[in-house]
Amino acid sequence: MRKPIADILYACIAIAVAACSPMPVDDDTPMIIAAPSPSTPKSEITAAIEDLISTYPVCIDVPLFRAVDVRPVDLDPAKLSVNDEDSEMAFDVMVRLGYMTKVPRPDLGNRVFEFKRTQLGTDAGQRRAGESADSAIIGTRGFCMPARRKLVEIKNVEDKTKVADSWYLIVDFIHTEDPASVWAQNADLRQLAGGERGQVPSGSLVGRVLLQRVWLRDRHPVRGAPESGELWAPEYDYVHNRWTDIRWGGVNLRPWGLN
Repeated sequence: MRKPIADILYACIAIAVAACSPMPVDDDTPMIIAAPSPSTPKSEITAAIEDLISTYPVCIDVPLFRAVDVRPVDLDPAKLSVNDEDSEMAFDVMVRLGYMTKVPRPDLGNRVFEFKRTQLGTDAGQRRAGESADSAIIGTRGFCMPARRKLVEIKNVEDKTKVADSWYLIVDFIHTEDPASVWAQNADLRQLAGGERGQVPSGSLVGRVLLQRVWLRDRHPVRGAPESGELWAPEYDYVHNRWTDIRWGGVNLRPWGLN
């Protein structure tokens, strides 16, 4: 009896993806990675880049955020270290944006306050697939917020390029600021993310992304969902020699220091 065409196609897809993948599929494999096909539609590449640069987390280090929901904070300038001198501005920005509340504690001192996450701050900080553990709006050492960059133009696409023993679809593109973003509308927030602590420039920049085809656990093509693969720029953990579920590892908003 002849096999149905669908079964044959599925078998071919499964074999092809397994052959491209640098890791076997087993119970301990969180994902498999394969180089995107040269025939990947430009529309899919465009959509993937738009999503990656919009959600890319820009993080600001504020060590005193460890006290949020835990203990009161003394913001007396005379008692703050050099590393904490911008902390009150960071707290006030988060309060004004609705991510936390600020309550004076005069019983503990003239500049002592209690900070708590609001429901908005709690909801926004929930980790989703493809987000790093540090990408919460309010974390243990600061906060991260989506870059909200907008794609202007795809400049170049390189098929099947090998970088550090892995194959990628490398895309160079132009991106700019979304005028409706929180960065564009809050100069004090941009100031906190300036210098070495963030990348939220206002003008157009050249970016680069290293795309790969990713299948998450239980969605591997050999397990019946060949259409589930997504274009990510996954991060590789060289300490543990494995891919992570951080999907922006291969995104560079300002590559090679050219901008």
